[in-house]
Amino acid sequence: MEDEIINSVITIVGSINYDLVTYISSIPDAGETKQSNSFETHFGGKGLNQAISTSKLIPRLEKTRIKIQMCGNVGDDSFGMDLEKYLVKNTINIENVKNLTGTNTGVAVIIVEEDSNGENRILITPGANAKTLPTNEEYEKLFNITDKDIKQYVILQNETPNTVETINWLHTNRPNINIIYNPSPFIDLPSEIYKKIDVLVVNETEALMSANDMLKDEKLRDFKEEIAKDKISGFHKLATTLRQLINLDKLNLVIITLGSTGSLYSSKESGDDLKFFKSNKIPKDKVKDTTGAGDTFLGAIVSQLSLGNSIDSAMKFAIYASSLTVQKKGAAETIPVYEDVAKLLKD
Repeated sequence: MEDEIINSVITIVGSINYDLVTYISSIPDAGETKQSNSFETHFGGKGLNQAISTSKLIPRLEKTRIKIQMCGNVGDDSFGMDLEKYLVKNTINIENVKNLTGTNTGVAVIIVEEDSNGENRILITPGANAKTLPTNEEYEKLFNITDKDIKQYVILQNETPNTVETINWLHTNRPNINIIYNPSPFIDLPSEIYKKIDVLVVNETEALMSANDMLKDEKLRDFKEEIAKDKISGFHKLATTLRQLINLDKLNLVIITLGSTGSLYSSKESGDDLKFFKSNKIPKDKVKDTTGAGDTFLGAIVSQLSLGNSIDSAMKFAIYASSLTVQKKGAAETIPVYEDVAKLLKD
């Protein structure tokens, strides 16, 4: 049988964690001991979550034509082995996932406050993730497809220490690849790095922190005042301004998620027009855990763009995908498959 032709490649460079999750009614005060409601373990890390989301949210019939690959590190412990198996199970190429001898796999300790609409608090021990520092040779191996007819996307976040190096390497050596950046957890970056990013996906807090890196103080104050008056309009104007400060040559897209309010974007095609999408409202009693909702959203956006769908279509799809994620406990395992989101969109 002839090999299927690959028409898109999605690469995720990022963290791979084992999540230790405690569910509690309310957070204890300093020095206070409380009994939790339950404890669970899950696969996680923003990099892994985004990889799993991207893969799950591609239709089964399209999976052979879209290559999804992960670049990251795990330790030589049982956590690492389980995580590698889970990635493979979800049709993600792990040739560029290293298993480091004598190093622990990254761990996230997550506390989910069930009486506060599933809000979470997360403590991360990087472990093997801290050593995700690809060499030039490893970048060449990872990004070995140079055919410009093949659409390529790279997803980056900040749970590994190589974000700036990866952006610089791609911009110099693979300028045809679209760089999708989710600055979480947030780190300050020079404004010239933002100019090399093609798609910026941020929540409200990250949008303002990114603006702090890119705009003058008085300009940022003006936006904060506008947002205080009209949240949606203010963030839309901010998205439009930030879009002018990232790479103008390719996708040139800024997406801002506004929690339960909804999400908006600004692109070259949309110009100054407001592109706002209301959240798929979920009854409060159905929200179990918000862990992984943002990663589900991002993976959904990239999966739909790789399929050639419009940004409008991708945004609506991503909102519905995230709404399914928060109704279950956990991270990667709670991410829905494409068919479940498609069915919800039809109902």
